[in-house]
Amino acid sequence: MRHETRPKVGYVVRRFPALSETFVLNEILEVEAQGVKVEIFSLLQPRDPRYHVGVARLAGPIRYLPGLDDLTSLFRYNRRAHQRFGRRYRRLLLYCLTRFRPALLRRFLEAAYVAERAAASGVTHFHAHFASRTATVARLASQLSGIPYSFTAHAFDIYKKTIDRRVLADKVSDAAFVVTVSDIARGYLGGVAPDAADRIERVYNGIDVERFAPAEKPANRPFTILSVARLQEKKGLNDLVEACAILRDRGFDFRCSIVGQGRLRPALKERIAALGLERHVKLLGVLTQDRIIEQYSEADLFALPCIVGEDGNQDGLPVSIVEALASGVPVVTTAVAGIPEAVQDGVNGRIVPERAPAALADAIGGLIADPETLARLAAAARESVLAKFDKRQTAARLRALFTGVAA
Repeated sequence: MRHETRPKVGYVVRRFPALSETFVLNEILEVEAQGVKVEIFSLLQPRDPRYHVGVARLAGPIRYLPGLDDLTSLFRYNRRAHQRFGRRYRRLLLYCLTRFRPALLRRFLEAAYVAERAAASGVTHFHAHFASRTATVARLASQLSGIPYSFTAHAFDIYKKTIDRRVLADKVSDAAFVVTVSDIARGYLGGVAPDAADRIERVYNGIDVERFAPAEKPANRPFTILSVARLQEKKGLNDLVEACAILRDRGFDFRCSIVGQGRLRPALKERIAALGLERHVKLLGVLTQDRIIEQYSEADLFALPCIVGEDGNQDGLPVSIVEALASGVPVVTTAVAGIPEAVQDGVNGRIVPERAPAALADAIGGLIADPETLARLAAAARESVLAKFDKRQTAARLRALFTGVAA
């Protein structure tokens, strides 16, 4: 009988765990549950692991790379890498030195640590999340060790105007395969690296559809709008605040809760105060996943009017939108990037134009005033995502990709 080769995957991530990237932790937990051995290489220490109770359930180790404050350890592992990889180490170091880019040299030193530890522990494949720094480290570690690599491309790491498309194309072409989180991103990357288009796979960020499930709404409370996002330009939260002012002026009774942290918090807080919306709009800050699930259970509507930023930065397909739909909460959003792959206008939510607070207010107000339509959209919300976004199915696809390379 032929036995399936069991890969051991070295996940290369920027910071683990990261509050805004719970999908990475959830993916690794499910991949492990499906029989894949995992070792995590985190380039940076976590800022606040309290919001990731799932970390304790990881079977594999987490290795934090030495930082700039511990160059002695970083150089020690580089000496070991030189001893292990010899000519490949010297050749790649010379290449990085002659590029005259200090950041690339640091990526090389990090990659040497990853490659040495991975080779010593039997890692058979590297997989990075994001096409930026982490994919660079994974690629260099692969070139040092001969261990194949892949990466998951998301959004800012491929769409921003500052991204060097030639470098991105090289990363895609050298990878055993590349994963993207939407069909539209898959098409975009296929245009960047046409020679590797057949090795680009769309695998959605999966969620735990058992945890994110419909719940009975509390009685005797105002209509509740929820948004869960990092507080940054591409999420369009400025437009949501402006839409709330329009709704208030039209006489609607509602509450809007915005969950998340980010550099736009001071500006959003100031705008909420300037518009006199303190009673209607609350910035709830960082919440644990259990608390976020409670927010979904209390919400009548989820709103996230994403935009394409001035620098080209945009979302891929926000996980919070899928979580809301799985929780039976209709979504009002925009048609940025892969969002229409989850939200269909008039089926499980509403699609409005970007940067259009009045249109956003019209869509939300229309659903507040039409409970029957809202209920119809809510009834369709969960079923619309079950088939495509169940983490068991998405992790099974990743496991198959990892296993295919190992074979």
